[in-house]
Amino acid sequence: MVTVAILLLMTTISLSLANSANSQTLCDNGEITGSNQRLPVILVHGYRENSTVWSEWEQFLKVDGIPFCTVSFHNSDDMCGSAADHARELEQIVQYVKSITGQTNVNIVGHSKGGLDARVYLANTGTPDVANLIMLGTPNAGSVLADFPYSDGCSPAILDLRTDAPDTKVPPNTNTRYFSIAGECFVWYYSNTIPGPDDGLVAVSSVESLTYSTPLGQTQNCHWDLFGQKEYRLAQPILAE
Repeated sequence: MVTVAILLLMTTISLSLANSANSQTLCDNGEITGSNQRLPVILVHGYRENSTVWSEWEQFLKVDGIPFCTVSFHNSDDMCGSAADHARELEQIVQYVKSITGQTNVNIVGHSKGGLDARVYLANTGTPDVANLIMLGTPNAGSVLADFPYSDGCSPAILDLRTDAPDTKVPPNTNTRYFSIAGECFVWYYSNTIPGPDDGLVAVSSVESLTYSTPLGQTQNCHWDLFGQKEYRLAQPILAE
């Protein structure tokens, strides 16, 4: 136990020094700390969100000693930017996290549109740098709610969520394993609009629509609550490999 504690302390110190040496951090949580025995995790928020949605997961990851980076997109509109723009910036973030941690691979967890951002990045680059992508409530076949002709004000992001959006149809990256976690809850004002079981915004069938992605399970949480312990427990065996 003492040896393990010493190794973890040395890893934390070395990662902290590496962060200090780099004058510009691309991670909202600042220094990346954790065990060098675990791949770092990049946490990508979704539509109309920011990196604070990961606050509960940050605590879980710290307990498990898993290095992580919470993301904001600084070169394009953060909450409402397009998947294509976010994908280009995500490529920079992946390289940054690799350089800081010394790892050759990372994992990505994306909530909602964050999963689509990551899918576009993986498809466009064919990168071998991402071992696993875990998508929480990601509308992989779009959301019918985004098809309605109303002015959302969060554009161009809303266009990426439509059922005919190009980003929902990108091919897989054969270097990456894909996983999904879906939520199911009842929201009365959308109950007759979204087909089948859904999380209040996205149908379970859309989340689990990719033939090359493995469903890790479903929770009883709504779309905007898929950041809790239940979801983390489903993802944890992949992140702790």
